Order: sequence, then C-alpha cells, then structure tokens
Amino acid sequence: MPPDAACRRKQATTLVAVTLALIAAIFRPLPAASGVERVDVVTYHNDAQRTGWNARERLLTAATVASRHFGLLWRVPLDGREDAQPLLATAESIGGGTHDALYLATENDSLYAVDAKDGAVLWMRSLGTPVPDRVKGGNTSVFPVVGILGTPVIDRARNALYCVADTFDGGIDAFVLHAVSLTDGSDLAAPATIAASAQLSDGTTWTFDARVQFQRPGLLEAGGGVYVAFGSNSDVSFRKARGLLLRYDAATLQQTGATLTNSLSGEADPFYLSSIWQSGYAPALGDGGAIFAATGNSNPFRGTYSRKYNHPEGVLKFSSDLSRLLDSFTPSNYVTLDEDNADVGSGGTMVVPDQGAGAPRMVVAGGKDGRTFLLDADRMGGFSRDGTDRALAEVQGGPCWCGPAYFVGSDGVARIVTGGALGATAWRIAAGGGKASLAFDSSTGSAAVQGLPENGGVIPAVSSNGEQAGTAIVWFVQRPQATSDRGDGTPVTLRAYDAMDLTHPLFAGTGGHWRHAAGSNANIVPTIAEGKVFVASDGELRAFGLRP
Repeated sequence: MPPDAACRRKQATTLVAVTLALIAAIFRPLPAASGVERVDVVTYHNDAQRTGWNARERLLTAATVASRHFGLLWRVPLDGREDAQPLLATAESIGGGTHDALYLATENDSLYAVDAKDGAVLWMRSLGTPVPDRVKGGNTSVFPVVGILGTPVIDRARNALYCVADTFDGGIDAFVLHAVSLTDGSDLAAPATIAASAQLSDGTTWTFDARVQFQRPGLLEAGGGVYVAFGSNSDVSFRKARGLLLRYDAATLQQTGATLTNSLSGEADPFYLSSIWQSGYAPALGDGGAIFAATGNSNPFRGTYSRKYNHPEGVLKFSSDLSRLLDSFTPSNYVTLDEDNADVGSGGTMVVPDQGAGAPRMVVAGGKDGRTFLLDADRMGGFSRDGTDRALAEVQGGPCWCGPAYFVGSDGVARIVTGGALGATAWRIAAGGGKASLAFDSSTGSAAVQGLPENGGVIPAVSSNGEQAGTAIVWFVQRPQATSDRGDGTPVTLRAYDAMDLTHPLFAGTGGHWRHAAGSNANIVPTIAEGKVFVASDGELRAFGLRP
C-alpha cells in the first residue's frame, strides 16, 4: 500500500473513532459533572422556607429547554387526581436495587413510588377508601373524591414519608396521619387518626369534625415534629369549621401541639373559619423554628378580628410547639376582604432567605385581592385600625390562588417571583438598614397564567445552576382554559421562561389534564431535578427532559 494511502486510512480511522467517541459522549448517561446531579426534593416547594428553587440544575438551561430536544419523555397512569407535588428521593434502596424514586399521592388515597429514570412503578399502596364529595356537603372543589390533598414530606434519615389520608368506611369520615417506609410503603408507626379539641372564648369546647374540614396545605417536618394544617370545607359548614395547625412527633405520631386560628364563640352571626388552605402551599419554617401560615376569611357580616381569639385574613407566626402566637399581620381593610371573600390565605407564605447584614428577616405573602406583602418576620405589623398597613413593601401581582418563589440571578440580585393573575412576575429585593423594598423586574404577562375556575395565577418554581448566566428558568403549570368532567378532562400547560427576562418564553406543552376545572383548582406544582421536570395531574404523571 502506498504511504499516502496508509496515511489517509489512518486519518479516516482516527476520524471515525473520534466521531464515535463524540456520539457516545453525547448519548451516554451523564455523570454528575456533566449536568445530572443528585438532588432530593423531600418537601413542598423544595425546602422548608418554600422558595421553590433548585439551584443545582446543570442540564436544563435556557438554551437546552428552548431547543427542539426538550419535550415529553414518558408518562405513568395514576389511579386518581394528584393535588400533591411529586417528591424525589435519590439513591433509594427498593426491591433489591437502587433507584431515584418519585413519590406520588392521589385523591384516591394511594401512594406510589416510581422510578424517576423511566417511570416504572416500584411499589403502590392504598391507605383506605377516599371520601365521596357528598359526605363533604356536596362540595366539588375537590372532585370526585377526597383522599390525600396535602403534599407529603420525606425524612431521609428515618427513611419515612409522612402523609394525611382522608378516609371513609361507609359511615365515618376520618383523617389519618401515616408514616410509611420509602422502601416498600409499609407502616413505620401506628397510623394516627386526627383528633383535636380546644376551649373557645365563651368557655365551651370546640371538637374537630373531619366532615367540615379539608387538609389542603402540604406537610412540614421540623425539629422532630410533623406539622399538619387544616382549613374549612369551603364555606359549607362555616359554623363549625376552623383553621387548625397540629404538631405530631415524627417518631411516634403522638400529637404534641395544637392551635386554632379562630377560637371565638357565641357571635350573633356564627361564621368562623379563618382557614389555613393557601392553595395547597405548605406552612413555612422560619428562624428559631417559628412556623408561618396565612389565613382566609371569617365572618363576612361584621368584623370579628380579635387579637386574642381570631386572626382572619392574616399572616401568622407560631412558636415551634404551637403554644404561642408570636406575631401576626392583618391588613387594615380585612373587613372588606371578608365581605368579598378575598382571602389573604388563598396564597402561600414564603420565608425569604437571609439577605445579609443590615437586612431584616422577611416573609412574603399575598392573596385574592392581588396585593403581595413583604413583611418583617420579627415585627410583622399586627393590625392597624388607621388604614395603614405596616408592611416593608406592598406590590400588585394580581388575584392569587398561588404562592411565591425565590432565586438569585446571574447578576447577584435576589428576586421574588409572584404568580398572581397579572402574570408570573419577578421583583428585585433591595434590603439594608433594617428596611427593604421590591422593584419590578419582568413579567410573563397575564395571558400565560389565565385559567379556571377563577383567574387565579400559578405557583412558580425555579431551576438554575447556581448563579451561572443562562441557567435560571421559571417553571409553572397553567390551569385549564376550559372544563369537562368527561374522560381525561381538559389540558393543563407546562410553561418555562427565562428567569432573567420573563418576557422570553422557552417552552410550552401539555402537562396533563384536569377534570371539573370550573369548580376545582388545579394547584399543580412542577418538580424540577436531575435534568427532568415532573408534572402530576388528573390520573397521570408526566416527565419532561432532553431527548436525543
């Protein structure tokens, strides 16, 4: 063979080898250094502060999500509607193997463990028979049955998942707290039937009645305790229902604390409530173990706020043992909010991460009248009768059946993302000298968040690779645009936007479906981790990611 031919053959062989190596590098499973990093999502909105931010996502960037390679990977049928956010525990031992496992909970009172790689069902367990809506007074805001609504919480050290199932035995409606093994779904402690009572303002005793209550908010675990929040079954039983927060020992499931948001009694117009529902948003954990949550309306006929007995339309701060209300904020126009059913508590309360020296510790909350309040977590402002709300800042994000998120951009500036009806909107935080403010940054506009049953916005989440430019993405699931009780119902839409410029859409695709959208809110929160986006809806889980 001539020398030049041998040279050409060697060059061709080298080129083929290099090409095959590049192809293999592109399509082989990616190690952590290449973008897939093990990230657990063990609680609602990623952390106990409820920021909704995964700051360790290296595969999903603005460029890759906007490319033709991003889309639906697989789907898994579920036996009911999923109100809860999917949770993720990586490297979990199940069935003799190691899996990155997604944990799902349905309104049919079922728990699933699903392989996050391909959707294979690893185990499934029923926790009982769900409650028909007729038992709840015919309230179809949860449809067609009431089972597990609140997002569970996972404790990796205990290998435990905690959840509350609403169950019905044909005669008795009961909420039951479970602690089950992540490995196989078996009980780790004897399940605890929820029970509570409290002394009211006139000395009589209020007793918990499961038929008039919903357990919508996600669960919180902190300091060895599991916190469970309750609101009313809409306004169906306004004479009996209350806002309630309970604490259970994480090891034994013994109740260790309880508090009511409304302990009034004997009114001329007996209308109580002051529910904790927050569109499914979970109570948030603050410094020193303080627990934050927002409440909804109480008596719409006359003002019933009481510093001692009733805190409607407010943001509340409780001690970790729930024995004390440490602080609170109630808008000065709360009577109008009550009359208009414009609950502050339709939105979630988020604890803002520490902003450094000179900045106050902060929480943010907002509800149906569209205002978002930035509050000093140590001096929340109480109730002002002079018409002045003692908030650090107040902005308008639009009516909110939603909850905020938080991230730090590539410019080093911290931002809060609200999800009200005016759009998913980013606000820059400026804090120092004991003061703080919010400044408008960018917004998707209202069209992206329109949906049934009311124009109520979305619950955003954020992914990024730290503060690296081009990686911050705001994700949310838009509620249905139409309603149907037939078949799968009507579509919900997964949307992604460049977090540094929310006028820049990256992706939109069908994230699943929802039935009875005209009467029941799809409070769907996407879970973003390990290069995938997981969306659970009515009877289905969908996984999105990068395809070859």
